[in-house]
Amino acid sequence: MYPFEPLLFFGDNGGGDQFAFVRMPERDDVFVWDHETDSRNWISPSLESFLRSALGSGGEDWYR
Repeated sequence: MYPFEPLLFFGDNGGGDQFAFVRMPERDDVFVWDHETDSRNWISPSLESFLRSALGSGGEDWYR
């Protein structure tokens, strides 16, 4: 689990969870911060993969 300092948040799921990149060390991976559990989990290897998954899904919790 990453601390908040290296994360760059760029969006949310509409329910409170937020999506982020890791700035230091720089990575292409996308992580999600779960606002209920305070967990930070890997969800995608790249922004392109993230967008394909998010836009191709039918709900706000597609990454679970």
